[in-house]
Amino acid sequence: MLTTSGRFITFEGGEGVGKSTNIQAVARHLESQGISVVVTREPGGTPIAEKIRNDLLKAHHEEPMSDMTELLLMFA
Repeated sequence: MLTTSGRFITFEGGEGVGKSTNIQAVARHLESQGISVVVTREPGGTPIAEKIRNDLLKAHHEEPMSDMTELLLMFA
């Protein structure tokens, strides 16, 4: 039986530098070559993770959040 290994590719960079654009371009290219692709992101990728992402990145909160709380939510 022939087994193959997958690849894990990460894109790093600050906000607004084009990571999402490049990820989609690479995914389309790999898929055009017949390679199966799973795209995800951190935080995010699942329904609950998307809610946490929204709370961390987009929502404004009157109550301050400690650095440790934010860090733990990022890894939740």
